[in-house]
Formats: sequence, structure tokens, C-alpha cells
Amino acid sequence: MRFVQQLISAACAAFALAGHVVVAAEADGTVSPASPPLLQIGPGDQVRVEVFGNADLGTTINVTDDGTIRMPLAGLVAIGGQSPAEAAKRIEAALKTGEFLLNPQVTVTVVQSLSQRVSVLGEVGKPGRYAIESNSTVFDLIALAGGITDKGSDVIYIFREDAGGVLQRLPVDLRRIVSSQDASSAAIMTLRGGDSINVPKATFFITGEVRQPGEYRIEGDMMLYEAIARAGGLTPLGSNSRIEIQRKGPDGKVIEVKVSKKLRIEPGDVIRVKERLF
Repeated sequence: MRFVQQLISAACAAFALAGHVVVAAEADGTVSPASPPLLQIGPGDQVRVEVFGNADLGTTINVTDDGTIRMPLAGLVAIGGQSPAEAAKRIEAALKTGEFLLNPQVTVTVVQSLSQRVSVLGEVGKPGRYAIESNSTVFDLIALAGGITDKGSDVIYIFREDAGGVLQRLPVDLRRIVSSQDASSAAIMTLRGGDSINVPKATFFITGEVRQPGEYRIEGDMMLYEAIARAGGLTPLGSNSRIEIQRKGPDGKVIEVKVSKKLRIEPGDVIRVKERLF
């Protein structure tokens, strides 16, 4: 496995065990501190409710599709969309309103979360949907999904709906995080239920007069000369001045790119090295 992937895999395991720094992603892929999102209780979640000094009122129950639970004495209480602490306050209020207890002290614990899940897609070992906790990060979920494959990009994307229901595309540069000088306080994107993580493919193809034609992973900001070197260099018949590169444009159509020695390679590029004319 490539060195950066080894670092990322190690970071995934380390950050899954260590405390997390909560951040928000900016449009340019950078991240900045933000308040940690509260874990919200949702339909299908199983919660444990305990009332101090009243063991007979304790219950373990599933949240219904409309976000309610049925409490002994208090009846239906809406806790959907609330944090465990907020749900406890609602149950306390219901017990007070019904004059069942004068000063109830309630604790709510999420036993099993089915509503708070994140999809991990693309170039990971085990794509799928995974349950999250209030401090679950990108590294945690990538680790759960088996890590990034040899063809996966170091820049991944989180898809998330904003308050207005508009889908946001938030880039996270894992390589930048892992290579930061203070890994213990590296900025990590904290996830929310309903998020999707996409790890795109980051490879190029090279054919023609190179020693090892084939598909290769783009390493960092790989330039054309580095891509040729990765394929073993030119054959005796290969020409540095007769290289074609085809790339998909913004509209999805294939275009031919103007070649320069320090041209940056992009995912999906097809490089063809032609023979010398004489």
C-alpha cells in the first residue's frame, strides 16, 4: 500500500480511539472549528429511560415513526429530533404536567441508533451505511468501511443538506490533515446523520511508448513528467514532444489537453506517448 494510504489508515485507527476536534469544511477544502453537533434521536432508535428513585418507571423502548415513545404514567412523549438530554427534559415535563411526580430526574440513553447513519461510497473496502455517534468523524467512518483502496483519492467529499434542504458538497483533504505537523489536533470533519461520504477514484491511464503502460493512481499533485516516470519512463522509441492527453471536460465531453512538462494530471486522464518521427 502506498505510504500516504498507510498514514491515513493509521490516522483512521488513531482518531477513532482518541478525542476528536470538531470542524466545519470550507469551500476550498480547508476546515475551521465549529460547535459539535448533538446526537439527535430519530425513528427506529432504541432508548433506555430511567427515572431516579422510581425504578418501576424505567423502560427500554423503540422510538416510533412519528418520533414518540409511550412512557408509563406520562403516555406519549415526542422526543424525535431531540438530543438525549433534551428528551429527558421533555419526559420530566410530561411527568410534572400530569402531576405524577413533583421533581422527576430523568436520564435518556440511546441503546441502539438506527436513524443516525452515514453512507460511505466509492473507493473503500466495504461501502455501505454505518451508524454514527455524536463525535463520529470522517476518519472513523472510513476505518469502519475498510479504508481507502489503492485507487482512491486523498481528497474525499461529504454530501450534506443545509438548513434549506440544498445539498452541499464539502471537500476534505485527508493528506493535508495527516501530514499536518500536529496530528493530535488535526482538523477532522465531524459527521451528521444523513451525510454521505464519497471517496472518488483517482487514477490515470498511460499507453504507447512507455515501459509499463497501464492504469496508475495519481499521487498528490502529480505532473506529466511524474506520470511518465511512474510508468517506467519512455521506451527507446518514445518521444517527449509527441504526447497526447485526453480528458473529460466540464460538460462530460472528451477534449484534448495542451501538453506541457509540468501539466497537472487529473483523474481519468488518458496519456498516449507516440513514437519519434526519426
